Amino acid sequence: MLFRRIQLWLGFFTRITYPRDLPLVMAAFQHRRTFSMPLDAWQKIDRLGGYLSLKEAGLLYWGASQHPIAGPIIELGSYEGRSTAVLALAGRPVHAVDAWSLEVADIGAYHQGAIPATDVFKRFQDNLRALQIEHLVTINQGTTRQIGERWTQQAAVLFIDAGHHYEEVKSDLEIWTPHLHPQGLLMMHDVIGDSHLGVTRAASELLRNGWQVVASAGSIVAFTRKSEN
Repeated sequence: MLFRRIQLWLGFFTRITYPRDLPLVMAAFQHRRTFSMPLDAWQKIDRLGGYLSLKEAGLLYWGASQHPIAGPIIELGSYEGRSTAVLALAGRPVHAVDAWSLEVADIGAYHQGAIPATDVFKRFQDNLRALQIEHLVTINQGTTRQIGERWTQQAAVLFIDAGHHYEEVKSDLEIWTPHLHPQGLLMMHDVIGDSHLGVTRAASELLRNGWQVVASAGSIVAFTRKSEN
């Protein structure tokens, strides 16, 4: 296990672009923390399909439950509801945005089409019912661009975990961050790791555009806008 972790980190540090990504990586490690969430909730969530670790779930739960700005959460990329459940169980309403379709550019989560998207969507709905959180989750089925172009509601927390190609992540940031409260919390999955360097690149650009890192755990990095004072 330790050897595998060392391999992963070496892969990451050898594949990022220098000096572009270095400020982001340094800030993420400076703000790395261990976050906790209720064990009984995690035991239920861990049975769901998806790609969220306990460390990452702890950061999402902290952001959803402790961020002082009132308002709902927007989640881009819900898959079977693993992260959706963490966010909803923290007590805030969640707007889940996902195409649940293979008609998108990045279908890695569907193992390049081997997993039917309709089955994933049904499991998402079943998981919400099983956890009794349907009343906290509003389903928005469509691409992040389709939904975002007609979106009007401001959110306190924005979690981005949809398409992982650079152009997709950059587009999601451009479309959706204007709908985040000025003091809102932005969290992004798969920023730190050697598998999705397009996400890393898009996140790196945030630091040059008025954002700062406030926390990280696993592959997730959390940002807020820098104060103008």
